[in-house]
Amino acid sequence: MSLAVARLRGIVGIEAAIVLIAFVLVASALAFVAINMGMFASQKSKEVMAKAYDSATRALDVAGDAIAKVDTANRQVRAIFVPIKLTAGTSPVDLNKTVVSLIIQKPDGTGTAVADAVTPPITIRTVTSLDEISGLNSLTAAWYMAQGNTNTLLEPGEVAILAINVTDSSNNGLPAYGSAQIEIKPPVGAPLVLKYEVPPVLTNTYIDLILGG
Repeated sequence: MSLAVARLRGIVGIEAAIVLIAFVLVASALAFVAINMGMFASQKSKEVMAKAYDSATRALDVAGDAIAKVDTANRQVRAIFVPIKLTAGTSPVDLNKTVVSLIIQKPDGTGTAVADAVTPPITIRTVTSLDEISGLNSLTAAWYMAQGNTNTLLEPGEVAILAINVTDSSNNGLPAYGSAQIEIKPPVGAPLVLKYEVPPVLTNTYIDLILGG
């Protein structure tokens, strides 16, 4: 074999190696892009699933029986107090960004729908008795802390009282067999919808309300 032929074969071999290396580099780059896109899509899917889970799960729950304050002279419910807590495993909820809507229904079929009864900002203060809660205007609501600190975050272990004045513009409250539907919409999570019915006997200043369907 002549020296020229050997050099030619050597050059061909080097060129083939260069082409092979180029193919390997291109394939590696494409594989990296494909893997990166797959990881990005997987991460986005996890984020979407997490947001959907947060939106579908309920962040708030009732912490006990709702209490109604009764005007015994006129046999009417004037205010409703609902204790609210976090559900298990839920992050703190900012009550300053939580919206409350109210629908009241009287036995004669008349009623009043009040959208966004709570308007931020609100001031939360601690109370030890329902008698300390007063001064609410007609068809308005406010938050009070029964167990916990006085910041606007409802945290695990805390109980907040949602106080709602259910008297209408004519200063008439809810009579027997009336109802109040309350929707509490936190910033994240499904809303908590409660419907309470007024019992027939309204002779005590404070009574338990019946949770209706």
